[in-house]
Amino acid sequence: MYKKIFLLAAALLLTSLLASSALALSDGTEIKNFTLNDLNGKSVSLEQFRGKTVVLNFWATWCPPCRAEMPEFNEMAREFEKAGEAVLLAVNMTDGRRETKAKVESFIKENGYSMTVLLDGDQQLAKYFGVRYIPTTFIIDGAGRLAGQIQGGTTKAAVMKLVREAKK
Repeated sequence: MYKKIFLLAAALLLTSLLASSALALSDGTEIKNFTLNDLNGKSVSLEQFRGKTVVLNFWATWCPPCRAEMPEFNEMAREFEKAGEAVLLAVNMTDGRRETKAKVESFIKENGYSMTVLLDGDQQLAKYFGVRYIPTTFIIDGAGRLAGQIQGGTTKAAVMKLVREAKK
């Protein structure tokens, strides 16, 4: 019971912190390049995927809706890799205390996920996107413009609909 209350309080605090300094991005906005490290310490930049649709999902291991959508996101990532027209980047809200790289690595390994996970250690990318709730998913078209967004938990079908629209 206390654990659930603590998790809810922490989620609300994180939400208020992110919302207080958020920039509002609307569809059609050109997204600035960003670079984050993946779990292997390799730098990954948005510009690497120019010409491809990018699905950017902000999440945390302690977030129940995030955990619920991860199997479908991992499946999408594999399908995108095979087709080569899109990519999924799972951006973890790594704060160094509650959410650490080790915790994320363990979660990914235990669940057998193979998607690309990026670590947003200072939450600067989340602030840039104006993330107020997690999970939040953004679709960036091949020209680097915001093509859609979903706040809260979602499904593969909903994300794929936005991906198809972004390719038009």
